[in-house]
Amino acid sequence: MCLGRPSLALSAVILSTLLAASGCQLQPSVSAKVTTADGEMIEVPLESGNAPVTDGIITVKNFQFAPWDMGPNKPKAITFTFVIGFKDGYEPASVLLEDFTEQPILQVFSDPKTHPTKNHLWGAVSTPYAPQDPHINWMLDLDNSIRLYRFTVKLRDGTTHVLLKPMFVPGQMKLFIRTELGITT
Repeated sequence: MCLGRPSLALSAVILSTLLAASGCQLQPSVSAKVTTADGEMIEVPLESGNAPVTDGIITVKNFQFAPWDMGPNKPKAITFTFVIGFKDGYEPASVLLEDFTEQPILQVFSDPKTHPTKNHLWGAVSTPYAPQDPHINWMLDLDNSIRLYRFTVKLRDGTTHVLLKPMFVPGQMKLFIRTELGITT
């Protein structure tokens, strides 16, 4: 029996046990540096899913875009939908959503007289945008894209909250949406 130095295998077991017990999880993280419409450089995580963004008072809980059926014999379009949550005691007065990816900054949605929330949640659907519209024509190329959306929320207490919501849009997703829109080229 050897009572000298602990073996490498034993050290690895001890280290992994300590990491597991501490709740530490090592997961790879991939991100990209992106320049906003006003020239600021930010780092955008390229993780899957629709992770919420928050400042502690308001939270963009869900944000997505999807094909919208405009009715019989009409082409499909794209709408943006979102849900914003508010900390107890805070109510929205107005909401503005802009595509903040590049110049010109495009207004996607605006409600200058927002109604109070139900269960501290407020949601909306944008106007439908045709595929050639500047709001979504970036979807016509099949390269991966990172889009930045800026939510400006004025509250009834007079404060203004601005949150950036980055969206990583893989080429495969664009291909699916183009197919749903009936675009074949």
